[in-house]
Amino acid sequence: MKNFCIYILLAAPFLFICCKKDKEIGLEQTPKGDLFLRSIKVDGARKVTIDTTRNYIQIILPETFTSDIVDIELDVTPGSELVLNPWTPLYTPEHVKCYFKGLPPENFTILRKAQNRTKSYKVFIQHEGPLSAELTSNLDLYISGMNNAESVARIRMKSGLGSIPETPDVVEKLIPFLKNSSQNASAEGIFDDGLSTIYFDNISSLMEVEGTVLSLEYGEKTFQFPQKLKLKRAPAVLYVVQPDLLFRVFQTGKRTAFDGGIFLDSQKYTLKLRNDPKSLNTTLPATVINISTLETQFPASLPDGQYKVEFFENTQLLKQAAIVIARDSTVKAIGQMWAGGTGIPWNEISNSQPVVITRGQELFSLIRFPGS
Repeated sequence: MKNFCIYILLAAPFLFICCKKDKEIGLEQTPKGDLFLRSIKVDGARKVTIDTTRNYIQIILPETFTSDIVDIELDVTPGSELVLNPWTPLYTPEHVKCYFKGLPPENFTILRKAQNRTKSYKVFIQHEGPLSAELTSNLDLYISGMNNAESVARIRMKSGLGSIPETPDVVEKLIPFLKNSSQNASAEGIFDDGLSTIYFDNISSLMEVEGTVLSLEYGEKTFQFPQKLKLKRAPAVLYVVQPDLLFRVFQTGKRTAFDGGIFLDSQKYTLKLRNDPKSLNTTLPATVINISTLETQFPASLPDGQYKVEFFENTQLLKQAAIVIARDSTVKAIGQMWAGGTGIPWNEISNSQPVVITRGQELFSLIRFPGS
């Protein structure tokens, strides 16, 4: 009986030590047989595990973890070191620090210099608690292709979402939704985890409509932004493409279309034409065909020649360019010429004022050959 009691007393400290070590696994896990990494520690984490077969690290952060940055402290084996790169500015020799909310899993690499061998690890992070986020830019509407409107905005995840995906074996996506009950309209969008942006396509029906609700869904978690939205149009744009500035002329007496957007029936659109040699200044109306197209007609009374044209929405200048107008559409002419060399950005050239030159001065024009 005496011997049995001694056995229990000797075993008790061992049992106590085992229980204590199991409790600490939530913050530190020692991989068995890993020649690169001995252990890791994440302050504030509820649990950390390492899969040495697939080189995955799983971190579970509680709802109370509010920082946007996670700090993974590494204990590497002798002769090993963390690889530091210009694109990982938060890393230090013993710490992997990174933003993680709504971003792809972090990857880091450890190098054993003696054998010149490397091993990479992928970090999956789960953030507990309800989903929440905030808009960090306006959700405005932009023109997207022919007669189509899209919307793009940046968001910041605040809680309830770690990396995407949060775990290695679950394929989940963060999905944004727009809904307007009064219009009986809804749209499912796309979240770009690299840019932290949400994107919606073909939603012109929601433009300038009150009471639009934005929400997010990730697995079983959902979040509705508290403020109801009125999607506004971004500033209108208009394009005069490069071929129109070179060998093409705009024919008088015919309707001519210009692309851009978003154009609204409630706004007034005009073109101002100027030809200095002929001392000609005239203003023409433009008609909205759809949200991406304006149409006008150059009068047959306009003399052939080069004109500076300015497009306006009300009093707001949308675009200015140099074009050639002629009665004969087969005439070949160079509408865009400039002085000052070939190093000027194209957007500055296309917006340049009429050129005044002297004898012997160089002129430049952009020429595109077929297939170029």
